[in-house]
Amino acid sequence: MCSKKFLTLLVGALSFSLASGSSGQDDEPSLEELWEIVQSQQEELDRLRAELDSTRDQTQTVEIQALENSERIEAVGEVLDSPQSRSSSWADRTTIGAYGEVLYNDQTSSASTRELDVQRFVIFLNHEFNESLRFVSELEVEHSFINDDARSPGALELEQAYLEWDYARNHRVLAGMHLVPIGILNETHEPNTFYGVERNRIESRIIPTTYRVNGIKFAGQLGNGFSYDLGIHEGLFFESGNGGELAIRDSRQSGARAEMDALGYTGRLRYTGIPGLELGVTLHYQSDMTQDGSIRGNIGRDGVFDIFGNAVDGLDGLLTEAHIAYQNGPWGIRALWAEWDIDSSIETVANNDLSNNGMGRDRQYGYYIEPSYRLSPRFGAFVRHERTNEWAGSNFGFANDTATSRILAGFNWWLTDNAVVKLDYQFEDDDKDRDLDGFNLGVGWQF
Repeated sequence: MCSKKFLTLLVGALSFSLASGSSGQDDEPSLEELWEIVQSQQEELDRLRAELDSTRDQTQTVEIQALENSERIEAVGEVLDSPQSRSSSWADRTTIGAYGEVLYNDQTSSASTRELDVQRFVIFLNHEFNESLRFVSELEVEHSFINDDARSPGALELEQAYLEWDYARNHRVLAGMHLVPIGILNETHEPNTFYGVERNRIESRIIPTTYRVNGIKFAGQLGNGFSYDLGIHEGLFFESGNGGELAIRDSRQSGARAEMDALGYTGRLRYTGIPGLELGVTLHYQSDMTQDGSIRGNIGRDGVFDIFGNAVDGLDGLLTEAHIAYQNGPWGIRALWAEWDIDSSIETVANNDLSNNGMGRDRQYGYYIEPSYRLSPRFGAFVRHERTNEWAGSNFGFANDTATSRILAGFNWWLTDNAVVKLDYQFEDDDKDRDLDGFNLGVGWQF
């Protein structure tokens, strides 16, 4: 290798010498001087090669160490993010929150009503045991306070208390007190999430929001934007006494020593595969709303009887619900239909004063449509048309002309995403031409 380089340099030197004849013979280097030059250049080349090899080794070592460090950092991050490793303290895996609303109603019909009310105050307390098991709860105070004074309208209620377990990827099961997956508002009803001071009439009377039960529910994602909910739980419990208990809303057991002779079943399918869109369909079946003719005097359930005092049972019922909620830029729309089909023998049920409280209640329905527009990120306006009928199965006697229509128009002003001021005006008419008009004002929050 060295001889080849020497010959190359020698030839180059001789060529240079011949081309430089004008320089004279005294300026030409001797062979010994050329050899020294070659030796010096060879030593410089060897030094440069050694430095290059050393630099390559160092660069490769740095790259390997950087990769290893990156992998270590990622692994440590995953460990730190896991609930088990954040801390051994339960407080680091426990969250507290709340929501509430204060409402003012000024409505005029045959008698004026002006009322200011702390409608509800709810506290959340949730705990994460690990990444697949959690506890969820809500405790609610309605109408400010409760005591043994008959003038106190308040109630202290457990709205949710359940364990939820992710038993497989995208699938979970919960057990305990939970909200039934029906409609738009029953599961998501914090005041900053919907338009209007009061909740719509359909998702208050036909779907008895807030409708909570004790039971088991399976839920999960099916892919392509579809999800499901399947539940088995306590059923409703009708009774004849006190005039109003055949209403769906008044028949909720709410997990309070709930009678379990006849169960309820719920199945829902939702589609959210398009941004801003939700489509939902629910079937909710009650096997017997009398709880097999049960009488529970110790909790004020006196059973269901006909006008002759004979017990009535076997009142099964099916609630069908469908809805759409869509938001596209500033434009939004919500629409919902819900209808009960109850065993016709409910029409024979009488109140304890022998009035026929069950007439027409074998069919109960309601629907609404609500377009809205966001004038700005913090300010939105809406109009909602509602129609309900809780005695739609008959046109005789008390059940005749019992449908009610209501139109509301108003706005929401979100101070932040989780705090809102609301104002609306309502025009309400029933088929008996009784009006209930007026305005409503409210403030609400969630955190």
